[in-house]
Amino acid sequence: MWGKRHKKLAIALTCADWRLHQRKVNLNARLAKFLGVHGIDLICVPGPDGLGKPGREAEWQAAVAQISLLIGVHAPQAMVVLGHQCCAGHPVTDATHAADAAAVAKALKAVTGFPGPIKAAVAAYRSDTAWDLKAIAEF
Repeated sequence: MWGKRHKKLAIALTCADWRLHQRKVNLNARLAKFLGVHGIDLICVPGPDGLGKPGREAEWQAAVAQISLLIGVHAPQAMVVLGHQCCAGHPVTDATHAADAAAVAKALKAVTGFPGPIKAAVAAYRSDTAWDLKAIAEF
């Protein structure tokens, strides 16, 4: 497979919020550098760090299915769960974003059996086009 022979890839479970995906933010390249890979497969859902919360079971199952598919076809080297401040999909405190991103990353490790590192991170808001990536945990 192309992904297995030529490029080191990773999976990012991140928010669908348009602000994160603007050209100026350059999220894909920043996440690739953060994870030490060449490219990123994105799975975008509103408030991904909240997927472990009650009432979001169907979203969780859909995300796990998508991640499992990508694990099988692209043999990624790493994963990240990226929550972000000022998130309409998971409107919680900064401390809760950090804790929830870590909980989702840990749960993904358990449910997928992914052998590589799964990182939890939060994008800290400075402006709609400026976000700082903060590492929270690694499993």
